[in-house]
Amino acid sequence: MAPRLYTDCLVKVFTFLKDDHTSLHSCALVNHLWCQNSIPLLWEDPFDSKKLEEGNESHKRYSLVNTYIAGLPQMSQKVLKDKKIILSPIISSPTFEYASYLRKLDLKSFFTAIQSWSACFAKWTKNNFAGYQIELVIKELLRNLFLISPRILVLRVNVNIIGAIIADILQNVPEARSCLTSLKEFMYFAEHPTMEILFSQIAQLTGNIERFNLSIYGHTEQLLNMIKAQKLFKELVINNRTNSPLGFKFWVDTDAGSLISKKASTITYLEIENIFFPFQALSHFTNLVELNMFYCGSYSSNDWDPLSDVRLKKLEKISYKNRHSLYLESFGRFLGNAGINLSSITIRCCSICDPEQSHLLFTSISDNCPNLIHFDGPIGSDNSSEFGQMLHACSKIETLCLHPSNKCCRVVQSRTDFNPLLKKITIKQPWKLRKLTIIHGWRFTSDVFEVFLQSRQRISKTITFYWNECEIIGSFDKVCVKYQRAKVLDKYQKLLKYD
Repeated sequence: MAPRLYTDCLVKVFTFLKDDHTSLHSCALVNHLWCQNSIPLLWEDPFDSKKLEEGNESHKRYSLVNTYIAGLPQMSQKVLKDKKIILSPIISSPTFEYASYLRKLDLKSFFTAIQSWSACFAKWTKNNFAGYQIELVIKELLRNLFLISPRILVLRVNVNIIGAIIADILQNVPEARSCLTSLKEFMYFAEHPTMEILFSQIAQLTGNIERFNLSIYGHTEQLLNMIKAQKLFKELVINNRTNSPLGFKFWVDTDAGSLISKKASTITYLEIENIFFPFQALSHFTNLVELNMFYCGSYSSNDWDPLSDVRLKKLEKISYKNRHSLYLESFGRFLGNAGINLSSITIRCCSICDPEQSHLLFTSISDNCPNLIHFDGPIGSDNSSEFGQMLHACSKIETLCLHPSNKCCRVVQSRTDFNPLLKKITIKQPWKLRKLTIIHGWRFTSDVFEVFLQSRQRISKTITFYWNECEIIGSFDKVCVKYQRAKVLDKYQKLLKYD
């Protein structure tokens, strides 16, 4: 009983170290028991680039691939030898069946490891592999990984040629399919006709995918079937990486919108990029915690109106970035309906249709978002009163990024006076504020900025300050140097670009 308890405790301790590759490797060297229980964690995601960062990355990838090759069955090794890929006999089989521990497979990282292995091999033996030889290594390794691993939990198909190889393996090697029955996360952005085969296979094998990252290229029938087969989405990411018209209208011109809406109540994370997404569809995502909408095209005022009625009471983070048509009045009402859990708000848009309504945005935040920590959005120079109310109501605010509320925020025709807002921050003295960023066409004076720094000095709070496209009047550098020496200004930097 005692040894079993000891092993269980050991496994739990090692679980806390699963992202610390160096410490886990040291644990594996302690004794046989420690080795047995740390090796599975070391090899569940061996191609993770973070685990390979320290030391000689190329050599680590070379050793990793070599270890997997050494674990191939004799028939596979013979195939590689016949094609002059293994030039020397393998002395002994690996101590562990490392392929059985694989749980996460990112094909981009896998392909990078193969490339490093090939480059190192060529450097040391003066033999360069041909393309068909590299492809053969990939096929044999993947077939073995899919056959030996009892369950792959994460599969990221992000290399075209390898996505096709996996589809071929699943279609022609039935025994290789069972490892995907426990799949929890699936991501793809490989463009290849055989992806439809992969979608079809996954739809048949599992309905338990929780995190789904899909990219739209044009093949939709089997993709929609795979979506239909899933029971419990928790995180959903939809991208249109090729800017295709079909991809852009994927939500509204296919059955995708209605299919996903039926499953939306379990989704806590939603990210939409470069796809037209109707705001009224958000009403289905009743348990949404984080919402990201990026570059979803031009919305008319009629498109924006339904957003005012959407209520997402569990929402904690929202990020909206677009090049077209933002209506602040609708957005403000939406934030008001979201409520007290909101901790992060990011609003970026090149075209604000009602810039004069920015005061409504801050009034809504003041009235409804007491737990706000991060705000990044537009504000008018005449909104100092509403801004002050927000700083008072949102006492947990830590970071501010402010840009002028203009019809076109990235075209700077005349500078907007930031001094009234800077004075308001000085007066309200947000206790937890640690970073202030101002972008896209402000104008302020160094003396007002110095008064602000003095106020931070009085309460012994440091601040980081970033800016771009701003006109600064006075001896700004002199002020910054002075208060940096006084350890009030932690950092200050002009940004060449702010996304």
